[in-house]
Amino acid sequence: MTLPLSGCGYTRSGDEPSGGYQWRSLYREDVKTVAVPIFTNKDFTRGIEFALTQAVIRQLEAHSPYKVAPPQRADTILEGQITSVRRDTINRDRNTGLPEEQLYIVTLDLIWKDLRTGQILLERRNFEQTTPYYPTLGEGQFHAGQQSVERLALAIVQELQADW
Repeated sequence: MTLPLSGCGYTRSGDEPSGGYQWRSLYREDVKTVAVPIFTNKDFTRGIEFALTQAVIRQLEAHSPYKVAPPQRADTILEGQITSVRRDTINRDRNTGLPEEQLYIVTLDLIWKDLRTGQILLERRNFEQTTPYYPTLGEGQFHAGQQSVERLALAIVQELQADW
């Protein structure tokens, strides 16, 4: 006796799902390797391009099926350009005027290209990551920058997920 598997989200290869869940990767299955050259930086905040590139590589290796490879052996290339790094004050102490809460904002342009076909797989302009930090609690701009880079790297890797 065979029991039907309807409703559990399982589909056999070759079957088209009629609805519900699918057991597939969130990432493109036709891409195995990604080249990640050092991001460029148009802002005056030095060193953030190196930190962001390293964070993206770590996040790719940790959270995606893609392997990082040199451009000569990669299926795709992920390039980014940091367009601005800024700090905005959200809240000031009423008595002293010192910033209590600030935002560290990194904005970049991102392009993911298939090196085999030349097709653009993803393009994002003004991709932004905002990280709050609290100078009155001893958090400085370095801490905020590191936290923002890590969050932005994870967001970039999540952007590489396949379209639904």
